[in-house]
Amino acid sequence: MLSAYVQPIAERYLSRLAGGLKEKGLKGSPYIMQSNCGVDSLESVSKIPITMVESGPASGFWGAAELGKLIGEPNVLALDIGGTTAKCSLIEDGEVKIKTDYWIERDRTSAGYPIMVPVVDLVEIGNGGGSIAWVDDFGKLHVGPQSAGAMPGPAAYGRGGTNATTTDANLWLGRINRDYFCGGEVVADMASAETALSGVAGKLGVDATEAARGIIRIANNNMVNALKLVSLNRGHDPRDFTLVAFGGGGAMHGVALGQELGVKKVVVPAGASVFSAWGMMMSDLRRDYFVTRLAELTPGSAAGIEAIFAETEDRARAQFAAEGVAADKVRMLRYGKFRYQNQEHTTEVLIAEGAITDERLAEIQAAFHETYEREYTYRLSAPVEMVGIHLVASAEVGKLTMAKREATGTPSEAALKGHRDVDYALEGVARAAIYDGTKLEPGMTFSGPAIVEDPGTTVVIHPGNQVEIDGYGNIHIHL
Repeated sequence: MLSAYVQPIAERYLSRLAGGLKEKGLKGSPYIMQSNCGVDSLESVSKIPITMVESGPASGFWGAAELGKLIGEPNVLALDIGGTTAKCSLIEDGEVKIKTDYWIERDRTSAGYPIMVPVVDLVEIGNGGGSIAWVDDFGKLHVGPQSAGAMPGPAAYGRGGTNATTTDANLWLGRINRDYFCGGEVVADMASAETALSGVAGKLGVDATEAARGIIRIANNNMVNALKLVSLNRGHDPRDFTLVAFGGGGAMHGVALGQELGVKKVVVPAGASVFSAWGMMMSDLRRDYFVTRLAELTPGSAAGIEAIFAETEDRARAQFAAEGVAADKVRMLRYGKFRYQNQEHTTEVLIAEGAITDERLAEIQAAFHETYEREYTYRLSAPVEMVGIHLVASAEVGKLTMAKREATGTPSEAALKGHRDVDYALEGVARAAIYDGTKLEPGMTFSGPAIVEDPGTTVVIHPGNQVEIDGYGNIHIHL
């Protein structure tokens, strides 16, 4: 229903886009990012536009998975903080988790709208750079989910905003350089920021600085809870993961969140502010096929299950072939949707390569028991049944190739801009070294307290952190 509702508008938009690109001289066919971390043809997406619903976050999380493989970190907690929201997802063994029962606009007060299309498994909360700080009737401080947006934006933008936001708090505490605000493109209106923060402070009975610290700590706490929802709540220990923080605000809060969770380290990608665009360029052509078919996992049922997969694979290869993609370029992944007999909900399990035989049914059941127990903390001795299949067909359509840069031996001091006092909220005020992010080179190392200023983002490095720049320009922060 939701897809049908937006389909006419989406089709007109995509048709105009295709026509405009062709007029500009584009010879190839454009691909459109989807919520399943893959791209698809413009024609295919025009028919089912709901597949684009979370395409922006999906591209960032796919990028985090690809980056993890590149730097030898297959287990990643990915965090994307923008202006209005913070989004996070867990990547295990280099694989982004995809859900097929996603809900739009679902929260504590709304049941939301279900969509039965594959969507990256993420948690999204209303905490970003523009999130508004407010005090309730009981004198309790909150941050978000309301946002100042881009217009008027945070009070420090000087565009008429009167509400204190996370950005205003970061600016007031010296975490953001008031003389290099928005990469030097905006003159920070510190008077308006002070007025906004003082308004919050007055309701709390503290000064503006203490209010700013409170805003940062509460925003961090909100984001830590979101990260726990995709890790601890699903049976994963954050200490086994590396936090990859991106988006305009990811690097500003990443270390504090990583320290709270106990992750191995925090990695800020090169070009963190536009990292989702990089992830999109690393995506494969991908299509998901679903077939509902009830089958018990008992001897004699394997042949029927194998036939369903084989038939669906033939259909997928035929569709790819019609678009000029050779059969040997298409990669298939088989998933089964299983449940304990008579349960309502299902658990999706990856099925290893090879034909499904009666001898392999016990292996498939064991994988289901393990996956189910990790997610729900228990397993049953009840019979297991398959409710349907999920086939993922993908093919490479060209990716960016990352080339390492050779270390020149230039010392980190070459990127040093100066020093300033920075309030770290929990650790107090420290004299931090300020580095120019555009001058950082592979092999450079330094320690916190420090700030790295890039035109698109600010990296807050806490006291005691050890930092190194890898061959691709990514910032590794050891906690």
